[in-house]
Amino acid sequence: MKIKAEKVNENLPSFFQNRIWQIEEVAKFTGYSVSTLYNLTSRNLIPHRKKRGRLYFIPLEIQNWIDEGDML
Repeated sequence: MKIKAEKVNENLPSFFQNRIWQIEEVAKFTGYSVSTLYNLTSRNLIPHRKKRGRLYFIPLEIQNWIDEGDML
């Protein structure tokens, strides 16, 4: 079952209009490969949520992670 991401404030940039991202969207935003992102999540180096074996990401947490310089 695919979860439809809920839309938020229409004034935000289009990439941030979804409340939840899946790994492919994080890959597009960060430029990292999906395999690198899986590695980062397994080492708890990137903010993420895991529910029933699926990974989810909060866009503003990813932006803050980038802004803090905690990338590779």
